[in-house]
Amino acid sequence: MSHPNPEDALLKGLPAALMDGFMVAVVHPSGQLALVNDHMAKALGHTAQALSGQPLQAIASESGDGSSAADVLGYVANSRCWLGKMLLKKVDGHTMLVQTTVVPLKSQEGALEHVLILATSSARRLDFPVLVSNPQDSFFGMLEGLGTPVILHRDGSVVYANQAALSLTGYTLSAIKKLPYALLTHPDHREQLTQRIQARLRGETTHTRFENTLQTAHGKHRMVEQTVGLLPVDGQLTVLDTYVDQTAQRQNLAAQAHMRRILAQIIDGNPVPTIVIDGKHTITHWNRACELVTGFKSEDMVGTQNQWKAFYPEARPILADLMVSGAEDAEVAKYYVNAYKRSPIVPDAYEGTGLFTHMGSNGRWLEFTAAPVRNLKGQVIGAVETLVDVTERKQAEIQLKAANDNLERLVSERTQQLATANAQLAQSEKLASIGQLAAGVAHEINNPIGYVHSNIGSLQTYMNDLMELLSAYEQLPANADIEALRQKIDVDFLREDMPALISESQEGITRVKKIVQDLKDFSRVDSSQDFQTADLHDGINSTLNIVNNEIKYKADVVKAYGQLPPVECLPSQLNQVFMNLLVNAAHAMGETRGTITITTGTEGDRVWLTFADNGSGISPDNLSRIFDPFFTTKPVGKGTGLGLSLTYGIIQKHHGHISVQSVVGQGTTFRIELPIHQSPESAQENPADA
Repeated sequence: MSHPNPEDALLKGLPAALMDGFMVAVVHPSGQLALVNDHMAKALGHTAQALSGQPLQAIASESGDGSSAADVLGYVANSRCWLGKMLLKKVDGHTMLVQTTVVPLKSQEGALEHVLILATSSARRLDFPVLVSNPQDSFFGMLEGLGTPVILHRDGSVVYANQAALSLTGYTLSAIKKLPYALLTHPDHREQLTQRIQARLRGETTHTRFENTLQTAHGKHRMVEQTVGLLPVDGQLTVLDTYVDQTAQRQNLAAQAHMRRILAQIIDGNPVPTIVIDGKHTITHWNRACELVTGFKSEDMVGTQNQWKAFYPEARPILADLMVSGAEDAEVAKYYVNAYKRSPIVPDAYEGTGLFTHMGSNGRWLEFTAAPVRNLKGQVIGAVETLVDVTERKQAEIQLKAANDNLERLVSERTQQLATANAQLAQSEKLASIGQLAAGVAHEINNPIGYVHSNIGSLQTYMNDLMELLSAYEQLPANADIEALRQKIDVDFLREDMPALISESQEGITRVKKIVQDLKDFSRVDSSQDFQTADLHDGINSTLNIVNNEIKYKADVVKAYGQLPPVECLPSQLNQVFMNLLVNAAHAMGETRGTITITTGTEGDRVWLTFADNGSGISPDNLSRIFDPFFTTKPVGKGTGLGLSLTYGIIQKHHGHISVQSVVGQGTTFRIELPIHQSPESAQENPADA
C-alpha cells in the first residue's frame, strides 16, 4: 500500500512554529505515520525517516483515559479535535506521558486526508524539556497557538478561552471568565445549547456538532458551527467548545439567495423567453415567457438537465450547454452548422436562428442568444440563453422569397419568350423579304425563260423544215460546188448534232422552270398567312431543290414517303422547318458521305415525318438545350442558334410536336407530328401572333 510522501505540498504547508515548538506527527487515515518531526523522533529515540510509514501504534500505546490510538483516530474523524494525555513509546521500551491535541486535516469537500498530532511533555514525566513549569499553562499555551476558537467551561462558567475565541466574541480573557457561559449564546438558542451540553456530559455523542448563534460583547451576532467535546482539566471533567465562524459565509449565502430571488423576479417578469443553467448544466431559471414558447412548465424543468426536450427529439446540448462546456467554434458548428455566429455585442456569446420542427404543430422559428455567466475570478459558472419567436417573420420572409423567385422566373420566361418572339419575327421578316425577293427573281426569270422555251420550240420546227428541204436538194443531180460546200460544213454531222442540241436546250430550260417554280412554292409569297391545305411531300421536294447545293456534296437523300393526306398548315413556315432540319443534317456529316432518310406516314388524325441522318450525333448534355434560343454548338460566326428554336416555335404554332433522339457517333432523328386539321379554336387564332 502506497503512503503519502512526507514532502507532499499539504504537509509542507504546516506552520514552522508548530514544527519548531511542538512534537508533531502526521498520520494517514489508515493509521500509518506520514511524517514525524525531529523533536518527536529525538524524544522517542528514533530518526524521523525510520518512523515514516510505521503504524501509529508503534509510538502511541494508549491515551490517558485508556483509549487506544485507533479510538482517538476514530474520534477525530467525526469531530473537530481531541485534547488529552497520551502515552508515547520510546525506543528503549519506556513510555512518555504527553499532553496532546489531535486535529483532523480535511479537504475542501470534507474528506479526511490526514490527522495532525501536536504533543507537549506532561508535568508528571520530564523526559522532554518543557517551556513552562505549569502543565495547565503549557496546555493553554498550546491552545493559543491554534487558529480555531476554543472555549473551556464547566458548571456554567468559562474556564479558559484562547485568543481566537476572544477575537470571535469581543471579550477579554478576564471579562469572559466573569461572564456566565450561557450569555455567550443568543437567547433563542440557549435552551437548546444547554440540552446538548447536558447530553454530552451524559456520554451521548450523536449531536456534538451543530449550528449556533453567539452574542458578542458588542451585541452583534456571529453564526458558528460549534463542536462540543469533553476532556479532563486539572482532574475535572471540562467541556471544550470549538467554533467555526460561518457569519461571512452565511451572509454571503443570504446575499446570494437574495440576489437569486431578485434575479428570479427579473427573469420571470422578463417578456423575453429566458433559460439559465448552472455549471453542471442544471436548469436554475425557466421563466413564464419560456413556458409559453416551449410549452414546458417551469416546475417540470428547473432542477433538471432536460432543457433539450423543449427543442429536440433526442438528447443533445443546446447553445447554453456549449457555453458552459467552453465549446469552440468547431464544436458549435458541429451542432448548428451555418445557423450561428459570434455575437457582435456580448463577448464570448453566440447568436443563431433555426427551425425547431418538434415545437408546436408546424414547428417554430427561433432566434437564440447564449452567453456564459462568470464569477469574479472569470470562471464560467453557468450560462443564460434567450429566445425570440420569429415564426411569423420567417414565414413572411419565406413567402416573400417564394414570390420574388416566382417573379424572377416569370420575368425570365417572359424575357426568353420575348427574345424568341423577336427572333421569330426577325426571321419571319427575313424570310418574307427573301421570299419576296425570290418570287420577284422567279417572276423576272420566268419571262425570258418563257420566250426562250417558245423560241427553241419554234427553232426545232424550223430546223425540221430545213432538214426536209436539204433532203430534197440532195435528190437533185450532183453539183461539184455544192458537193464541196457540203463536205466543208459537214452536213451529216449538223443533221445529227442539231436535234441533240435543241433537245438538251429544251431539257435545261425545263429544269430552270422547275427550279423557279420550286422557289415560288418554297417562298409561298403568293399564298395568304392563314392556314391552308397543302401537300407536305411537295414542300419537302421543293425544299430539297432549294438546299440541293448544301446536301449534294455531303449526303444522299432517301425518300421513304408514305401516304399523306393534304394537311391544314402554313406551307411556307413548314418549308422553313424542313430546310432547317435538312441543312443541320448535312452539316452533321463528317468527312465520309452520309445518308439523310426522310420518312412520312399517318397515325389517326395526325401525320408524322422523320428526318434521320447517320452523322456525328448530339451529346446528352446538349440534347436538352437544342431548342433553346441562341444555343448553338457551331463556331462563332457559323450559326445563330435560332434555327431549331424557330422550328420548335413553328411546330408549336401548328399545335404539333417535335422530338429528337440521338446517339453520339451514330446519328440523329427528328420526328414531327402534325394534326391533319386545325381545331376550330386554333383556326380562329392569328398565326402571326401565336
